[in-house]
Amino acid sequence: MTALTVTELLERLADVDDRGLRFEETELSWREHVAQSRRRAALLRDLLDGPAPKHIGILMDNVPEFSLLLGAAAFSGSVVVGLNTTRRGAALARDIALADCRVVFTEAAHASLLDGVDLGDVRVIDVDSPEWTAMLAPFADTVGETASPSPDDLFMLIFTSGTSGDPKAVRCTHRKFTDPATMLATRFGLGPDDTVYVSMPLFHSNAMIAGWAIGLAARGSIALRRRFSASGFLPDVRRYGVTFANYVGKPLSYVVATPEQPDDHDNPLRIVYGNEASAADVAEFTRRFGARVVDGFGSTEGGIAIASAPDAPAGALGRLPEGIEILDPETGRRCPPAVFDANGRITNADAATGEVNVAAVFAYGGLRDFDLAVAFARFLDAQTDLGPKQMPGLIRVCSEFPRTATFKVLTRSLAAERWSCSDPVWLRERGDSEFRLLSDELVHLLEPASVGTSAR
Repeated sequence: MTALTVTELLERLADVDDRGLRFEETELSWREHVAQSRRRAALLRDLLDGPAPKHIGILMDNVPEFSLLLGAAAFSGSVVVGLNTTRRGAALARDIALADCRVVFTEAAHASLLDGVDLGDVRVIDVDSPEWTAMLAPFADTVGETASPSPDDLFMLIFTSGTSGDPKAVRCTHRKFTDPATMLATRFGLGPDDTVYVSMPLFHSNAMIAGWAIGLAARGSIALRRRFSASGFLPDVRRYGVTFANYVGKPLSYVVATPEQPDDHDNPLRIVYGNEASAADVAEFTRRFGARVVDGFGSTEGGIAIASAPDAPAGALGRLPEGIEILDPETGRRCPPAVFDANGRITNADAATGEVNVAAVFAYGGLRDFDLAVAFARFLDAQTDLGPKQMPGLIRVCSEFPRTATFKVLTRSLAAERWSCSDPVWLRERGDSEFRLLSDELVHLLEPASVGTSAR
């Protein structure tokens, strides 16, 4: 199947009048949506003229203007930067600068987040202001030239949650959205009669890949919710005729925590797709609302994506994709597949339990076995994307990583301990061809900024 672009998905909807985007009391047919996105695309070409990256930041809830600007970026060849509405002050300014935003579009509900924030020469536009209406006026009848991006061209920069440090801006191409959206729309049998409910934030990959893009790929309708509401979920499903919804994290548990009603089953919802739901919440949601829940696993960075299998036992994520293995943390060997008895209980838990990462990579960490001091140094030297300041000078070989209650590595603890630990630490000074085991005599070399710190 030939890969599509977001631009092409929208173009296929340009003449559709009987379905489109719904938000509160607003209804836009796809014909109107595409026309308004083209109008904004013409404005973006004017605003972003010049050699600098054509990046626009969007600091909004799930409102129609967010969707229209996504379309505008697709038609103009611009790149959208999803800005997290929970970020504040210098942290928000850092995200905007890191992503090379030239313009930030916001709404009245969030415009104050940018008050007093030093953004340099980045222009801020409030789409609820008279200024925005005046800016669009000259482009009322403009069709303009439509960009022709390739599936591998950049479409969006999406920030990670930043649990171990500052959020990273992940490069998301057109293909990143269209491939899984097309696959999932086909897999779930979604078409023009379906309505996709998007209440997860559009600045996040889950809403974009498993929500908004699926609506386009299915050629159905999209119902937007400004922010997720557990009490508002079922009323919205009924109001908009929602047949497909997506989630990430705890939304299912919040919905099933609402008071049960005798008519919960009276709704059009067929499929709910997302990740991180517990087996108990999946079962309860299915019982109460009669919808099929499919829970998978994936990351914004695209490192690993696991799709659930129809024959998988309750609570299982699914089968590992090709090239991904679960290894015994002690031996480094591949674990055998899990075996279950007639009651669904695992019979070889000790042998089948392992880690997806043999020696995980963190901003700071340690190799489980470091007996290739020379070979590893040569490997680092061969990496063309590592500059002198990025080259690790310290390697700490950790027997065990400190973790949070949710099993995330406490990199801040590792960084604070530096080489003052019981683990072996290896040093490579600039110009050395290999790492040397740190001794008391070498500790004096470890002055601030004298060496880089990294580990695996």
